[in-house]
Amino acid sequence: MDNQQRFRLTVMLVVILIFAIVEWFAGYLSHSLALRSDAWHMVADGGAIFLALSASWLTRWTISRRLRGQPRLDAIAAFLNSVGLLLMAGLIAWEAITHLTESPQQILTTPMLIAATIGLTINIIGIALLHEDSQSNLNVRGAFLHILADLASSVGVMMSALAIYAFQCFWLDGIISLLIALFIAGSSLPLMGSSWHQLGKTSPPVNELTLLEIGKTNLMDLIVRKSD
Repeated sequence: MDNQQRFRLTVMLVVILIFAIVEWFAGYLSHSLALRSDAWHMVADGGAIFLALSASWLTRWTISRRLRGQPRLDAIAAFLNSVGLLLMAGLIAWEAITHLTESPQQILTTPMLIAATIGLTINIIGIALLHEDSQSNLNVRGAFLHILADLASSVGVMMSALAIYAFQCFWLDGIISLLIALFIAGSSLPLMGSSWHQLGKTSPPVNELTLLEIGKTNLMDLIVRKSD
């Protein structure tokens, strides 16, 4: 991963985390569980980008010092992140089920729709920024796919807001939240399996130094950097 790619990822990380806070408060004020769930999904996107940056830094650091047999810090970080994602999905699902079994609560669809639209715009910008790099760097591709999944969540929240406004079907907010929880859980399980597999290795080959869920850094780039 080159400096330009790291800069783009860092910019997206900052923007996503700031908006996740804004979106969560918008969901709280509008009583929309789906919007708050999407905010947590954006936090998951930030985690994926952070892991991509960490994997790049750990790879450079390990190779520059020619370390072997060191603790698999990248795999440990990935495993902890997957556990956190799974717990987050479980909490969202629990809250969604509770939301569905209780009496429907009035939802303010205007702030819900505005926040979801802004979130969709941020995701589109992120996809535009990372699309080119995702074709050449598997590390970036992992973060790109997370943002693409969150784009689908934002569309779901927007459709939910419009349906609630038109038909007053407040239960749909809980259904969308449950689907977002499934999205997050689905992204955590492959990461958990691959990171657990890597934890069993003590001396990884050069082309396996980055996180499998995020992707492998280009082998030729690693060889060039190692020879510098």
